Amino acid sequence: MAASITFDRIKKNHKIKTMLSLWVIIFLLFFSTDPVLAGEQPIKIAAIFSFTGAAAGSNAPSIKGVRAAVRKINQQGGVLERPIELVEIDNQSSPIGSRVAAEKAAHLGVTAIIGCNWSSHSLAVAKVAQREGIPMISNISTHPEVTRTGNYIFRVCFTDAIQGRAMAHFAAEVLKARTGVLMVDLNSDYGITLSELFRKNFEKPGERILSRLEYKNNSDLHHFRHMISRTIKLNPDVVFIPGFVESGIILREMAKVGLNTIPLGGDGWGFNDFFKAGGSELEQGYYCTHWDSQSTSAPALEYLSHRQDKTHVWAAEVLSVDAVNLLAQAMIQSGTSTDRSMIRKSLSEVHGFQGITGTISFDKNGDPIKDVVIMEIRNGKPFFHSRFILNADEEK
Repeated sequence: MAASITFDRIKKNHKIKTMLSLWVIIFLLFFSTDPVLAGEQPIKIAAIFSFTGAAAGSNAPSIKGVRAAVRKINQQGGVLERPIELVEIDNQSSPIGSRVAAEKAAHLGVTAIIGCNWSSHSLAVAKVAQREGIPMISNISTHPEVTRTGNYIFRVCFTDAIQGRAMAHFAAEVLKARTGVLMVDLNSDYGITLSELFRKNFEKPGERILSRLEYKNNSDLHHFRHMISRTIKLNPDVVFIPGFVESGIILREMAKVGLNTIPLGGDGWGFNDFFKAGGSELEQGYYCTHWDSQSTSAPALEYLSHRQDKTHVWAAEVLSVDAVNLLAQAMIQSGTSTDRSMIRKSLSEVHGFQGITGTISFDKNGDPIKDVVIMEIRNGKPFFHSRFILNADEEK
């Protein structure tokens, strides 16, 4: 709030000026809407994502969701009558940058951390968060080791163990695939782990992986084309490419040669950058994700009602909304917005939280047991195909 008082040609004694100044101060103290002036110090929450660098495009939906969730919470009066101050920290698209970002968050005294997107980034942040006793919730990092870092680390997405099983089951039971090829990014913890989990669940009598073709996400087109030539010779029923933007580039090159195999991917395909890079040129393919905009749940419909563009809402965005809302609920239930250990305890006891992406109940590792949505790409556009229903007793 700003107040401006102008005295034109009026010269009063020092006493009158002092009295006026006192009244201005009293007015500001009692009628200001500034939460800091009103004595309501904001709750500092760090959002650690890739604002710059190679991962910035895929991180954009997560950042958008976090901002939307915090904005709405503050509009509704904040948490425990205190506003949230979102401290956005750029991890510069690298594990090293992620560790530095986490150290900065700890130095700033944040109550909790939301992030990261890529698993390799979250693994770096999780080590610092656990050491400093800062509750951390990742919205879309699926590597199993993220939450196994310690008891302060949680996530609202399913793990690679779940999506690896889902895609292997889909390939063998729905597509009736008997042979497959893996294309694996050696720079990606996510890609390496997910490809091995796919192999583990796919290979059994009657189904086998013919080859594991390796690349790095900065490989040139010549290398990608060489992998495609190898795949053509092997002639598998499916090719599993658990990558990100580079997967779109590989698929674009596949489309040029008319590869006669069905491409499959993980949740790393569920971003606009993937389709821009080449996914839009795929005639048919399948990938798994955490949520579909056709969902009719009450939280999903409520969130979409505030979106002008309801057709391009990616899973990472709504997962980040769930992460922020879940953190807010944990603070409310614990009765504190500053005691990290109490908030962690409240998070560990979450059961039946109704989020946009489904019902969340944490297991002993801080992982939710959730269904997997299978999307079909037809003529370059994603459509809901089916849902893989996970049996929680089988998973843990």
